[in-house]
Amino acid sequence: MRPEVEAVLQFLLSSEPRELSLDAIGDAIGAMRITQDEIEQLLGAIENAGKTIGGSSPQVRQHLRPVLEQARRLKLERQATPNVESIAEATGLSTTEVRAALLYAQVLGR
Repeated sequence: MRPEVEAVLQFLLSSEPRELSLDAIGDAIGAMRITQDEIEQLLGAIENAGKTIGGSSPQVRQHLRPVLEQARRLKLERQATPNVESIAEATGLSTTEVRAALLYAQVLGR
C-alpha cells in the first residue's frame, strides 16, 4: 500500500466509531488520486482491522447512477478507464462527490 493510502488507513482506524460510513472514508481520501485496486485494499484493511463499513448518505446513492453511466461512456469513447476528474466534468459533480459514488459502487460490488 502506498504511504499516502496507508496514512488514510491509519487516520480511519484511529477514529472512534467502530462503523465507518462511506462518506467518512470518502472524506478521508479527499482529493488524493487513488486507484480501484487501492480502494479495494483500503476497504479490506479497514474490515481486517475489525471495523465495519456502513452505508452512505442519500446524496451519494443519488450520484451513483450518473457517475457510473458517464464512467462507462467515457471508457467506451477513450478505450481506457477514465479518471475522477473527467467523470466529474462529465457529470457536473465535484471530484469529492464522484469519489464517494465510486467508493459506494466498490462496496456494493463486494
